[in-house]
Amino acid sequence: VIRELLATGNVNLARRMLGRPYGVEGVIERGARRGHTIGFPTANLRPVNRVIPRYGVYATATLWDGVWRQSITNIGVRPTFEHTAEPSIETYIFDFDEDIYGDVIRVRFIYRIRDERKFNGPEELKLQISKDVLRARNFFERHAVKNLLQKL
Repeated sequence: VIRELLATGNVNLARRMLGRPYGVEGVIERGARRGHTIGFPTANLRPVNRVIPRYGVYATATLWDGVWRQSITNIGVRPTFEHTAEPSIETYIFDFDEDIYGDVIRVRFIYRIRDERKFNGPEELKLQISKDVLRARNFFERHAVKNLLQKL
């Protein structure tokens, strides 16, 4: 049942059934640094888990160095720049500027923001990511979500 919920992107119901947000864990690898060039440097995760949620953008919590941090995560095939056969997991951690290549992080999926889609170029993508970040920050500001993050 959990796999089916994740396949449809229903991380909210999966969280309720598991008693915690579903997560992936893996090593941070170097990517093409496209996120960095548009102001949203991402951690490219090579997951240990085989089950990943449906392609799209999620409000997430990311564990690095013992601290949970607010983030957004894109899962998909990078249709704006290249259409890769293997899906990628790219996490933008809010208010964070550390070199974490080679480190292991854990990402928990809290809320689905939108489907993955192709944009007409880097500027359009940058504008949408700004909206995604704002939506996630607003979501995290809710009292219940603050309590959830403290319990992770």
